[in-house]
Amino acid sequence: MPMQNRVQELRELLPSEHKGISYYVEHAFQSIDQLVEKHRCDNAALAIYGDRVNGNEERVYFDTVSQIKAELLQTLEKTVQDALHTGDKHWSKHYKDGIKG
Repeated sequence: MPMQNRVQELRELLPSEHKGISYYVEHAFQSIDQLVEKHRCDNAALAIYGDRVNGNEERVYFDTVSQIKAELLQTLEKTVQDALHTGDKHWSKHYKDGIKG
């Protein structure tokens, strides 16, 4: 499932006063995607001028971007879980300073 769809699903689970958290993650994804697009354009410009792109460096770059986006999504999932279990004395919060009900 694409990350954008997962963010929207998680948004629906959040109480209305905390939906802004999911918008923040969505905006962060958009910013990351813009950086990736700029990186691609820069590499294309370098290739036009004859510079060679190092494939290993590119792989590391894109793997790192994917890991960052996955971590953002996982953090949102944990935050939503904490929000859904607000008031549950048997729930062990992921983030002690998290959402207040």
